[in-house]
Amino acid sequence: MSKTKNYYWDEAEKFVESVFENLKKGLIDKNEAKKEILESDVALDLININAFNIDEVIDNELETA
Repeated sequence: MSKTKNYYWDEAEKFVESVFENLKKGLIDKNEAKKEILESDVALDLININAFNIDEVIDNELETA
């Protein structure tokens, strides 16, 4: 993988993790987390998150919390 792709992959993961942390802390609710993630400008396709699976991704994250 190229350095550029790795960079954007890491940035997308960091962003989503930060949203999940805020969700787990109760600073935002599930709907706000979904909105923040989907409206972000990070390369979500690199980490396989999209409008069709976002609910499942959030639910899985909350189950492991």
